[in-house]
Amino acid sequence: MTLPGAYDALRACAACRKAPPAFDAARAPWQYTGRTCAAVQQFKYHRRWRLGRWLARGMAADARSALPLAEVDAIVPVPLHWLKRRLNGFHAVERLAHRVARALEKPYAPRALRRRRWTATQTRLAWQRRARNVRGAFAARQQLVCDQTVLLVDDVLTSGATANACALALKAAGARRVFVLTAARTPRAS
Repeated sequence: MTLPGAYDALRACAACRKAPPAFDAARAPWQYTGRTCAAVQQFKYHRRWRLGRWLARGMAADARSALPLAEVDAIVPVPLHWLKRRLNGFHAVERLAHRVARALEKPYAPRALRRRRWTATQTRLAWQRRARNVRGAFAARQQLVCDQTVLLVDDVLTSGATANACALALKAAGARRVFVLTAARTPRAS
C-alpha cells in the first residue's frame, strides 16, 4: 500500500510545521499497515532477508523520485546500542541501509553515528515520552559527517523522535543536511 504523496515531514505534517524537526525532510514509500507492517516485522524480527531486499528497492525508488540525491554524500543507518546488537546478533536496519546505499550507488557509512547509551524500546512508549527517551542518546563522528549531506535510514518512522535525535547529533557534528528515509510511516491520528 503506497502512502498517498508519500511522506514529507516539512510539507504534509501539521505537527512538524508547528515544531520543525532537525531533519530536512523525511520520506517513506509505504504506510505501516497491513502487508507492509507484516513485511517489516518479518524482516526485522524473523530475519526474512528477501523482504529486506524488497523494502530496500521500494525505499530507493522513493528516494530517487523525492529526494535531492545528487546532494547526498553518505547513507547512515540509525544505530543500535552495542549491547542490543550483541544480544540480537544482527542489526536489521544496517542491512536495509546497506542495500539502499548499493541501490542508490552512494557511500555507506555505518560508523558515522553511534548510540551513546541504552534506551527503552520506543515501541512501548507513549508518543510524548519518545523524544525524552532518545534525547542525547546519539553521537556522530565529526570526521565522517562534517560538511556532508546525510541520508539517515531506519525501518519505520512513528513519532519522528529517533530520527530527530539522530539529526541533532549529525548536525552538531557538522552535517549540512539530513534527510530521513524509512520503509514505512505509521499513520498519525490528527
